[in-house]
Amino acid sequence: MSTPIQSNGSEDSTSESDVEKVEEVGKSEKVGPVKRKSKRRPVEISSKKPVGRFRQVVDLPSNIKKRRDPRFDNLSGKFNEDLFEKSYNFLNEYKDSEIKELQNRISKEKDPEEIEKLRQLLSKLQSKVAHEKQLKQKKLLKRERRKEELELVSRGKTPFYIKKSDEKKLELIDKFEKIQKSNPKAVDKFIEKRRKRNAAKEHRRMPFKRRRVE
Repeated sequence: MSTPIQSNGSEDSTSESDVEKVEEVGKSEKVGPVKRKSKRRPVEISSKKPVGRFRQVVDLPSNIKKRRDPRFDNLSGKFNEDLFEKSYNFLNEYKDSEIKELQNRISKEKDPEEIEKLRQLLSKLQSKVAHEKQLKQKKLLKRERRKEELELVSRGKTPFYIKKSDEKKLELIDKFEKIQKSNPKAVDKFIEKRRKRNAAKEHRRMPFKRRRVE
């Protein structure tokens, strides 16, 4: 018959001490940032600790200045459109001078390929300038209408909010009046152009079966 093996007290004490050491190591990993033994060595991090998705890989020094975009920063203040237009009005003058320069180059140039390139640049620049003027005129009309509406409200009238469709009609009327004042002969061309554009829109909206003429 085999006699049962009796465990020594020293073995129990060693196993308990080992468990305590493991617990202490686990606690030391959780508490505070890991310090390097030498400043030349890389930082050691436990493999048991899960890596965060939005972690900072390199510890940057605090004295580095953060870059900021003044367009989207509250420190730059609110955007003042009127002040911006006044400050950068010289760009419009520069564009006008560029158009004149391109026109002179086209008149002097003899190479047909170069003439075509210059004409494309000229038409692109002219359309850009015309679009900017159109936007500026729209803003001016909106500002005038708002001013008139505020004056009427101050007199006791109920506020009136104009629809986008009516706004477009008023813009078209203003454009028509300006053409009539500057060049009365161009009015017929403007009306014909608008008529063709509207006819093309109606043609696109029309069902395919109705487009056929039987």
